[in-house]
Amino acid sequence: MKRILALLILTLLCAHPLLAIEESAIPTFMQSNIDTITNILRDKKIPQEERSKKIFTIFDSIFDYTLMSQLSLGGKQWTALSTSQQAEFSKLFEMKLKISYMEKLDLYTNEKMVIKNLEKIKDARIHLTTHLIKNNEVYEIIYKFYKDKNNNWMIYDVDILGVSIIQTYRTQFADVLAKESFSSLLEKLKQPDEPAPKKQ
Repeated sequence: MKRILALLILTLLCAHPLLAIEESAIPTFMQSNIDTITNILRDKKIPQEERSKKIFTIFDSIFDYTLMSQLSLGGKQWTALSTSQQAEFSKLFEMKLKISYMEKLDLYTNEKMVIKNLEKIKDARIHLTTHLIKNNEVYEIIYKFYKDKNNNWMIYDVDILGVSIIQTYRTQFADVLAKESFSSLLEKLKQPDEPAPKKQ
């Protein structure tokens, strides 16, 4: 699962702003960017700092970190927080996501990602199903989008092999809060993840 989490970077990188784009055009738009980003990932001459900057710029334009933070913590816990606590948690959660992705970026080799279909769940909810192909094995990754108040399509969750990233974090956070304080959870978010395994 850790390697598959790392490999989803390929499609996360393709997520340039979906501002004012027609819903039906999203698959083609995303596939085009996947092809472009694949070439960048293969270019090992790009300095890590420069790569990180480009990636974070893309992340910031397509991920709704605040909503992801709220969903990962759960509505009851979120509403119990003060405005300043919500802001601090969102900031640390965003940082945790970014660091986690960057640490695993080096695991990318020559995997291929293809867009399979776009499914409308509700008027303001769509799921983009993609297949990551590695050594003739296929892994399904679903990107969940919602349309915000500015009519921009934003990612609020990702399912990897049927497992929601947000639900995974929610379970982890609930386990911590069942035994420890919210301050303890914030401290844990500041701690680095375990190093990603090196490529063989």
